[in-house]
Amino acid sequence: MKKILLLLTLLLFVLLVWFSWQWYKDTVLCCGGTTVTEKAKQKSSTPVIAKPDPVVKKYGPLVYEWNADEPITNDLWPDKKAEIIAAAADSKVLKITGPYYSDEVNNTSYENLGIARAEKVKLLLQDSTLTADIETAGKLVQENDTLQTEPFGGTVMEWQTRNENVQEIDDKALIYFPYNSSKKLENENINNYLKDVAKNLQGNEHKVLLTGYTDSKGNAPSNKRLGLYRAEAIRNLLVAMGVTENRIIVDSKGEENPIASNKTKEGRAKNRRVELQIQDN
Repeated sequence: MKKILLLLTLLLFVLLVWFSWQWYKDTVLCCGGTTVTEKAKQKSSTPVIAKPDPVVKKYGPLVYEWNADEPITNDLWPDKKAEIIAAAADSKVLKITGPYYSDEVNNTSYENLGIARAEKVKLLLQDSTLTADIETAGKLVQENDTLQTEPFGGTVMEWQTRNENVQEIDDKALIYFPYNSSKKLENENINNYLKDVAKNLQGNEHKVLLTGYTDSKGNAPSNKRLGLYRAEAIRNLLVAMGVTENRIIVDSKGEENPIASNKTKEGRAKNRRVELQIQDN
């Protein structure tokens, strides 16, 4: 009986030692000899990487909401407005082009939302001292899936020269010539405009395309040559103002592509022109 009790006591001791070792190994020792306490310290000393702040999108001075014509302004608008007013000059008009998308619903009385938006911007400018003529237009732009949920910009405001000798229309300028002449009109407006062109060509690699046109008087071959002479006359002036000749391309369409009727004196005067366009390369 004593032997049995001794064996039971010995067995209980062995079990107690085994369970104690398992507890020590699982609780105190861990991961190649690193204690739980040490592991906790390592964990607490690991730098916490903060989540980046959400990106706040910065919009331009004028934005619109989908299907709406009313412009939304922000703190950038006063400076932009002052910049536009400061650029006003005689013989110039301000052209405002508003963006619009084909999927938008136009509930205004205008042909499209682009014109409606430009007219609203015009009102924002007319509450100032600006007295220059203002033209408005709309431009259909490419769709973007995010535009229906986010404000969008795209308004273009640019001063364009408009006088009896030079007319800036869209992306080109029209320089007018007298009848049967390859010489430019001796007019300060033309000289000043070409000086501005020469200045704007500094510091970039843009090129100038000059295309000469005539009215329908005379025969087509002669008008083709006359148109070329006119383009070359403008080229020579630009070269004299510092533009290198290899940056100027001259062409002639003669009596082709009239922009007015050749049946009237006024129409023929508009067709006698050189079209000047700035090209990116």
